[in-house]
Order: sequence, then structure tokens, then C-alpha cells
Amino acid sequence: MNAYQPGMPLCGIEVPQYLDRGGLQTYVVEHRPVQPWRAVVVLAGPMSLERSNSYLSWVRWARTLACNGFVVFRFDYTGVGESTGSFADQTFDTWAGDLCAVVSVARERHSGLRVFVNGLRLGALLGQSVGECDGLLAWGPPAGGRAMLAEILRRKLAADYVERVTGRGTHEGYIRELESGALLEVEGYPWSRGLWSSADRYAFAPRGQHHVIHLDGRPVERLPDPQTAESLRIGSPPFWLQPTSLVADLTELFWRSVARLEAWS
Repeated sequence: MNAYQPGMPLCGIEVPQYLDRGGLQTYVVEHRPVQPWRAVVVLAGPMSLERSNSYLSWVRWARTLACNGFVVFRFDYTGVGESTGSFADQTFDTWAGDLCAVVSVARERHSGLRVFVNGLRLGALLGQSVGECDGLLAWGPPAGGRAMLAEILRRKLAADYVERVTGRGTHEGYIRELESGALLEVEGYPWSRGLWSSADRYAFAPRGQHHVIHLDGRPVERLPDPQTAESLRIGSPPFWLQPTSLVADLTELFWRSVARLEAWS
């Protein structure tokens, strides 16, 4: 594996662009490597603050893929990062639509190559809904959308306690607020009832060609299917919870992932 390190020259070119989608614009960066091109990988990242915290590692991974001959598309979901739109209007379904749109563009531009989705957390859940891709590589998938949102709510409760927020709520109280239709601020983003409800339709149960890399170091006997899943333990806290001043050592994860994508290509 050719690993990209900060300060190295790029292995090709990076083309930032906006996809115009019915009045909304989806921010996409296409990494075009030098020849030969192996396949296309669309990166589907995590949500909200996890996206911000993992950004350095996510870009380093995209550049590592380019150094190994893969065309890469990474993008921001509607209402997040550089993409337009209101976060409060988004659901898991609209974000799945974002991913499908980027995969479609990737396939149109590189019709002779296979197209794979590499999803982290939320991206792993959404990657199951893409019918046009040739395989899903899932990093650290949660059991389902509702379980993932509940985990993020627990982080909000912990932050409220540490910051001594006046009139801080409870886990059950926050859920009641969401289900009543009120907007709830979570890690700087306004969650809606639509977002909370849509998460319930996304359980992680991939079909077709897929491979899962669990990042909690679980033993082999806890893997649902050792033929399509493996496990390793990354540093704690995981890179999607670390501040952006730190860059996690993900060499083993990158190595295993490149090997899997090369085998599929």
C-alpha cells in the first residue's frame, strides 16, 4: 500500500465542484489519480460533528486511495459542511438520496470502472440503499440509525452536565421533544422529528457484495459472518470523536481496506 502522509505531493489532481440538484448544491471533491485507474470509491462519511472531527483522517484516506490508483469522490450531505440546504429539513432518506446521486455521477463519468461505496458510521447505513454500486465497504457500522442517534444524544447529555447547562434535560425528555415536533439542538445541529423518525428505517443488514470492518476489536466469535466481516481496534477515542488538531494512526485500517478494494477491483 502507498500511504499518503501530510506534506507529500498529491498523487494526481483534486477537483472541487458543486453538483446542482434541483436548486440545492452538493459539494463534491473528485480525486483523480495518475494512471492506472483501478476503480471508483465514493466515500460516505458520518454526520454533523463526527464529520468535522474525522475530516483530516477522511481526506488523508481519500488521498491514500488515490495514491493506490483509485478515483475517489467525497462529498458533504445536504445541510452539512459546504453543501447547501437546511440541516433541519434533512432525514436519513434525503442523505441516502445525496449518496445515490454522487454514485450515479461517478458511474457516468467513469463508465468503464467498477464503483464501490466506503461508508463510515452513518455512511455505512446509507450505503446499503445504493443499488448502482458494485460493493459496500463499511467502517464501524452502528446497529441502526436509531441506535446511532441515541448514542449521540448520550454525548449531548454528558456535554450538558460538564458545561453545567441550566435546565438540562434527560434522554427520555429529549426524545419526547423530538417526537412532539420541536427542533432539538444536538452538537450544534437542529434535529427534527423527521430525522429521528427516518432513522428507525435504517438497520444495518447489508446485502450483495459487502465487507464490514468493525473498529472495536471484537473477537471473531462475535462477528456475524467471518466471511464478510473482520475486526480491529483503533485508538480511543475513535477518530470521529477526536478534535481536529489530532490525526489518528489508521495505518492498519487503511492497509486492510486497500487490500479489500484491490481484491474487488
